[in-house]
Amino acid sequence: MVRVHQLTGTVGSPEFTATHAAYYASIAESETSDGTVRHRLRPEIGDGTIEVTPLRNGIDIVRYDVAFTGGHRLGYAFPGDHFELEHCLDGRMRVDAADGGTGGLHAGSVALSPRCATEGVVEHGERYRAVSITGTWTGLTSYLGTLPDSLTSEQYLSGSAALRPAAGPLEEIFVHRRSSPGRLLFLESRLVAALAALVDGLTAAVPAVPELDEHELAALRRVPELLWQERHAPPTLAALARASSMSVRRLTTGFRALFGAPVLEHHRRRCLDRAAVLLVETDWPVAKIAHEVGYATASNFGYAFRRDRGTTPARFRRAHS
Repeated sequence: MVRVHQLTGTVGSPEFTATHAAYYASIAESETSDGTVRHRLRPEIGDGTIEVTPLRNGIDIVRYDVAFTGGHRLGYAFPGDHFELEHCLDGRMRVDAADGGTGGLHAGSVALSPRCATEGVVEHGERYRAVSITGTWTGLTSYLGTLPDSLTSEQYLSGSAALRPAAGPLEEIFVHRRSSPGRLLFLESRLVAALAALVDGLTAAVPAVPELDEHELAALRRVPELLWQERHAPPTLAALARASSMSVRRLTTGFRALFGAPVLEHHRRRCLDRAAVLLVETDWPVAKIAHEVGYATASNFGYAFRRDRGTTPARFRRAHS
């Protein structure tokens, strides 16, 4: 596994443009259509695309759906004005910051860059599906106001529950495929919704996180994957607690503090998020998608999806495909 490139500079600057162009040229073939630049990985690099859609105020929406052959490492060094809000729908990305901090994104998580200079390496080891909003804090002042630096810096690499409300609008950006005259307006509307959710999440009172040691944190981070692997016959909270060497109370309070939602609600959200992606990206029958995400029947899935999205799976597919 080799370090491929170094990304530097402020969004919109010649340095930022040059380092990104060199990076994409080294890994992909690029084409532009519908206002989006699609970078398709070359076969020797991996499979999938990185799509960049420029919006107003120097904001880019970046959509990742990639699987790198043999893993992938990418260095970065961004100034304090760099803004990035990223939501991972599937897969995992590790971040090793130069100051010693370690974190990353996994399915369902949201990350926010701090309002200070950052440097480090990101590492991809599996298929990674995510959507990112990039720009500058200065350029986003009209949307975000003047959030205290302490609020934003605390979120870096933390996977804070305060960021979770932004996941819904970001996921809508990821799954939207429909080509229409209103496409950019739709993307901008979801951008504004994501930023509104970000402001609300950061400024709301956040419950105190219980003191958790390293082995407890590691055990809690494994819970979503345990539930996903057993989604056709999900384990009970008691079984999850035994597997995590924790009490049920410790498991539930720790999980909610870490992920921002109760255990089963977080799992339900992941299943429906995955279903939304499959509805847009495949031609599978709804019954097959229902089974894939853990529902026993298509009718149960349809009811859950409609309650969550306000529309049926079929109408959702038509609207976004």
